[in-house]
Amino acid sequence: MASTLDELRSNIHEAVEAGYRQQLLARGQARGMIWRAGELPIDAPDFSPLLSEDLLSFGYSLLLHGLRYLDLGGDFETARQAFEVAAESIEAVVARGQLDETRDFHRLVAGSAYHLGRFSARAYSLLRADFEQANLSVVERCLAQLVLRDLAGVNRTVARWFESGAGSDDNVLAALDPLFEIDGQGAALEEGEGVAEALLLGLEGNFMSAMSQTLLALERGEQHLIGEAQARLSQGLSVAGDMNFVGQWWVHRLALHIVDSLWSSSFHAILPMSGPDSAVIGDWATLRKLFITSLLCRGRSEIELWPSQIEAARRTLEYDANLVLSLPTSAGKTRIAELCILACLAANKRVVFVTPLRALSAQTEVSLRRTFSALGKSVSSLYGSIGASSSDVDTLKSRDIVVSTPEKLDFALRSDPTLLDDVGLVVLDEGHMIGLGEREVRYEAQIQRLLRRPDAASRRIVCLSAILPDGDQLTDFTAWLTADRPDGLIKSGWRPTRLRFGEVDWNSTTKTAQLNVVVGDEHPFIPKFVVGKRTSKRANAAIVPASQTDLCIFTAWRLIEDGQSVLVFCPIRVSVMPFAKRIIELRNKGLLPPITTPPTAAIASALAVGAEWFGPDHEILKCLRMGVAVHHGELPTQFRKEVERLLREGILKLTVSSPTLAQGLNLAATSLIFHGHFRHGEAIDESEFRNVVGRAGRAYVDLEGLVLYPMFDQHEKRQEAWKSLIRGDKQREMESGILRLLYWLLARMAKKLATTDVATLVEYVAGQGAWSFAAIPDESARLAEAAAADWPRHLTSLDTAIFSLLGDAQVADAELDSKIDEVLTSSLLTRRLARQTEGIRTVLDAGLKARAKFIWTGSTAAQRRGYFLAGVGLETGRKLDEKADELEFLLLKADTAVDGSEVDEAVQAIVAFAEIAFEIPPFKPKSLPLDWRKFLDQWLRGAPVAELGDDDADDAISLIEHAFVYNLPWAMEAVRVRALAHAPAGDPFDLDIDLLPNLGSGSAVAAVETGTLSIPAAMLIKAGFASRLGAISAVDSTGADFDDARGLRAWIASDMVLACSVIPTWPTENSHELWKEFTAPHGAGNVAPWTTTSYTGSVQWNGGVPMPPGMPLRIAGSGPKAGVIYSSDYRELGRVLYPFSQTAVGLTVATSNGAADRISFEYIGPNDLIQP
Repeated sequence: MASTLDELRSNIHEAVEAGYRQQLLARGQARGMIWRAGELPIDAPDFSPLLSEDLLSFGYSLLLHGLRYLDLGGDFETARQAFEVAAESIEAVVARGQLDETRDFHRLVAGSAYHLGRFSARAYSLLRADFEQANLSVVERCLAQLVLRDLAGVNRTVARWFESGAGSDDNVLAALDPLFEIDGQGAALEEGEGVAEALLLGLEGNFMSAMSQTLLALERGEQHLIGEAQARLSQGLSVAGDMNFVGQWWVHRLALHIVDSLWSSSFHAILPMSGPDSAVIGDWATLRKLFITSLLCRGRSEIELWPSQIEAARRTLEYDANLVLSLPTSAGKTRIAELCILACLAANKRVVFVTPLRALSAQTEVSLRRTFSALGKSVSSLYGSIGASSSDVDTLKSRDIVVSTPEKLDFALRSDPTLLDDVGLVVLDEGHMIGLGEREVRYEAQIQRLLRRPDAASRRIVCLSAILPDGDQLTDFTAWLTADRPDGLIKSGWRPTRLRFGEVDWNSTTKTAQLNVVVGDEHPFIPKFVVGKRTSKRANAAIVPASQTDLCIFTAWRLIEDGQSVLVFCPIRVSVMPFAKRIIELRNKGLLPPITTPPTAAIASALAVGAEWFGPDHEILKCLRMGVAVHHGELPTQFRKEVERLLREGILKLTVSSPTLAQGLNLAATSLIFHGHFRHGEAIDESEFRNVVGRAGRAYVDLEGLVLYPMFDQHEKRQEAWKSLIRGDKQREMESGILRLLYWLLARMAKKLATTDVATLVEYVAGQGAWSFAAIPDESARLAEAAAADWPRHLTSLDTAIFSLLGDAQVADAELDSKIDEVLTSSLLTRRLARQTEGIRTVLDAGLKARAKFIWTGSTAAQRRGYFLAGVGLETGRKLDEKADELEFLLLKADTAVDGSEVDEAVQAIVAFAEIAFEIPPFKPKSLPLDWRKFLDQWLRGAPVAELGDDDADDAISLIEHAFVYNLPWAMEAVRVRALAHAPAGDPFDLDIDLLPNLGSGSAVAAVETGTLSIPAAMLIKAGFASRLGAISAVDSTGADFDDARGLRAWIASDMVLACSVIPTWPTENSHELWKEFTAPHGAGNVAPWTTTSYTGSVQWNGGVPMPPGMPLRIAGSGPKAGVIYSSDYRELGRVLYPFSQTAVGLTVATSNGAADRISFEYIGPNDLIQP
């Protein structure tokens, strides 16, 4: 082996670069893709019989090079590459290879190499398979448990070894006895026959002591204990080498570096202890300790940061530094957000977490509750789509962490900007939402308003994205959000799992489909991956798969049979349900074998919620019973949450998903299948493709993700598009949406005038008639029709942006131009305009100011404030003005009727309001059935959703989700805040209520959002109870009349409700289990908060000799040894005389104080350490 740094570096670079050795690895990985228990499919490609031997030789040699390189002080990045390729080489032999007596040891070495290469998730995935049955020695198993983050398992292994007495003096002497025995012929036995066994016992004990010290270091955050563990491991390595104990040598060699690697990437080592310049920041030290400990005590201990996270984690306490973080999907963005949240909470400020989808808000709320409820922090998401009810305002004012969509937050802040005064952090998840669409333009203007707030410097903004582009668009976007900080962007391409691409190619002649996968230059294949089936026994029976959908389904089933979880991506939402129905049809015909059927108890809650919305026999629930999840953006929120919970828990093996998958929704699987690549006649965007494929390969479950495109027909077209998407490097478009709006509108004007002259266009746009639709001579009817539909939408978006940027400030006509320049200072629009030609800058600037003047000329200050508060454009605002008196009257009438339990009056008023509002864009739904009034009437009266639609519950649910839950509340809130803008000056509480419809209670909006006119039932639903019918029944049966959160809590705790809660049919038979989940201590994500509690207790030291002050100690918390005190290397020292609970879940930290009869220690966890 090479002996110098230069030689080692040269060898490593040669091994990891393209060439013979990488071709060797590619062949091994290619074989591994189609290998099953060491067997290749029939007709598979041929591989050399020496391939496994060559791969192992190469892998071990490269691993030794990396270790030796680090020993000599080489740079980590070079060694890291060696470790990664070594791990891949050994993995290619053992992951799906033949079972023999050495496989599990090789698997351990490969997992350890992955760990050293900073791929701890891959190491976990590799070692987790068949671990319980693995053929490993006690020290090998202990090392594997450390790599698997099973710290409780490591502790048990260490404890059992020492408690067994395996390393006791008696056992060591027994091993040495043969040295002093004489055989029957009177000759001495071979020298060393007993020494080897004794030394092996000593090495085991030494290794266990080192593991004990490592555990204590990770629990306490004390690096010196890592040093002590490494010193022990170095001693053991030396002995193992001298004695040629190969297995022990490898375990000690790997452990020596793993322990160091684990510490250097741990929260203890990376998270700063204090702020910049050693500043003490609020409760940071306390919360940091609770955060680290609560993660360490999870089932799979979370103790370290990935390479993609380290730089951002080091900057957690830079409160004055906004940050843009661009990491691939599944590369750890949420953990960085959690750290920034932790720092903000430590400074006694609150957090707003903005997500682009209601579905993503629900997922984020669950995730953040899991982490921060343990720290005693409250997490809530704003219910509904838009508007700001009194409960929303209360949430924004009181919760530590609030999750919201941009629209919901924007609406609330327009009415009351002070809601953000004590918020110290705004997280923008999926922050790449910059573009031409209405939501994207609103988002851009909203961020600019946040950045322009007088208190902006006191609030940090952290933007998260997986698909930010390179180039000047990203430069300007980052500079905009970070106030031109040179280090404002952290971007990494690292991801925890590998990604492979392939095709499933159907042959209409042979009626089979071949799986083709690309691995480097290798192209492994399985010829008969899918085999067609006859639909009956007749000779001329049809063959399935018979369509693209069929082939995707058969491909999914084939992968599931291989033990994989599968996600099917449908580029068009409307194709999701036909896909699900086809699964049911094929299964009913016996053409699909059964997959793992989920336990009835596991899916009971989801079935109960689903039956309430869809009816018990809906296709979505039939799929659910089969283990198939159907997921799209129009699922009812309550049901979607249940489905996502089942997916997180691994209950369901197949998910059929809509394009919401590309918008940050945290769904993942081993394999991802593309149902197609076209949407509305165009190929999906490459940036969307990259975001979607990132869902393949789950960290800590899969080593790699497989992305497949089944191709039933149109092979050449599909293959060309597929290859283009895979190799494509087109970045997401991040041009300012306001710039693109202006450019689109003014370009049409220029074409209408047939001019390229800047002065001519500027003069034209200044005229009042310029904003009428710009018809272009000789334009095709199709393009003209599309443009005519886009024109008013784009104008509305531009108007909304202008109102948003200028706010409700009173701006005189003469000051308008200068005010626009002021609010756009350092904006994304200004930065992007600076990169345009002078002519384009002049025209677009003139166009923006001309549109603002047009608005000012045609409106009053009160009207403009109303439009701003309502979040609408000029034309919508004018139509609201026209109908204001009637709409305000109906809204107040509805609120009053709901408050007074006047059901018929409330329904009549809300329906009448909707009749007017649904004629005003953008409140007008895309489609309305003729009998929508009947649907709304029944929805408000609490009728079961499944009974609303005559034939298809999906249509009723779509109507509810879009028209009733989104559009109508938006219109109602818009009318309410518009009335506020037009209210007479003075004290509103001295005025006639009839003059101020904005002072309505908001009960009508809650009724529309939740589908009940009962105020208590609506509150119960908003609080997280998943059953609408159950909430209505619970309130009716108990006569509940609460109208605030305190009253809700008192009602739940009342004797009447507690007595009802044990009745199996209460609130309803289907909702009883949901009620138990909702009211359980952990309901809605609640857990007992963790604290750090100090204890002092009596102690009995062995031999009566106390330990020296400052000595770190371990106290056993459970089992027969509960209360026993151990040294860091697991020597028994004494016992604490305390009745420890056997079920405590936290962590005990003890340090000797030198006292002979007393010991002080602290417990980090919920209040569960001492038995009552």
